[in-house]
Amino acid sequence: MTSILDFLSYRWINILVALLIMAGCGTSDPDSVAIHAPEPEPDPQTSSMPSIMELPSSYQEIGELANRGTFYAEAEHAMFRIDDGGDYHGYDGPLVWAKKNPKGLRTQGIVYGTEDNLITSAGYLIRQEDLTNSKSFHGLTLRELDFPAARSMTVDFIEDTEQFLFLWHFTTSASMDKPLLPHGELPPLSDLHDLSEDFVVFACDHVPDTRFCPGMGRHYTDPSSVGRNPDAQGNEGVIYGEAAEKLIFIEYVFGQEELSNGVSWPTMPLDDLPIPPIDNVHILHFGTTEAPGRYTVHMYFIPEETYLHWETEPETL
Repeated sequence: MTSILDFLSYRWINILVALLIMAGCGTSDPDSVAIHAPEPEPDPQTSSMPSIMELPSSYQEIGELANRGTFYAEAEHAMFRIDDGGDYHGYDGPLVWAKKNPKGLRTQGIVYGTEDNLITSAGYLIRQEDLTNSKSFHGLTLRELDFPAARSMTVDFIEDTEQFLFLWHFTTSASMDKPLLPHGELPPLSDLHDLSEDFVVFACDHVPDTRFCPGMGRHYTDPSSVGRNPDAQGNEGVIYGEAAEKLIFIEYVFGQEELSNGVSWPTMPLDDLPIPPIDNVHILHFGTTEAPGRYTVHMYFIPEETYLHWETEPETL
């Protein structure tokens, strides 16, 4: 009996102590200091990524693509980007496109890569047969949602469907500490010279006085590595475009023969210098239909309606 009474007494003492502690928590002591757990810092990889909930209701999950994660696309549209014709090539492309007077977003064929319910990449599926047949594409928008600047791009061949996934990545484990610019803020040309003294003006030899390509802009590259080899490292082969002392696009060039043979290109950096978000992309064939040529992938920071009608360099931007 004594042990039972001792147990009950011990239990009631514990209950009384707990009640006193709870009552003390409700009092206001000016000398007491509340201790809170520190607020977790936002993850720089994902803090600026849109959620899949922001996609229009017409988008549905379509599964994995090229081992790049789970993707969403519009269910009612073709699962590849429809080409813009193959009856023109090279510098004639922008002149043809300008006559069509493109306006607004052209999202047909876009796909979005996701991770943990966030959209971390955006891109387009391009049929291999269209690239082999020298078709071109323009107005591939990357502004349907408010994305940050892309950190890198990849080009993956999907053998089962004979399509290429041109994909722009908004996160990367290698360079998230590198600064980027907000939408609409164009970097000065001096940033390019600070990056490397090896960049020089090239292209548009048919405009020798200014080397300013109508409907495009002036091109700068390191002449030791024009074109992107599939096994290239770093930013080898990168090209920048300029108008009115502002950088307006970044570009890589791919061999048509490699594309016809189903070659893929791994990560190509886009953030060696601070750039703003990409507004639109064009994939333009250079060469003839008789022999393999090359494809230029211009990634513009400004809308098509701004640059396609340029006959000469604008005074300001």
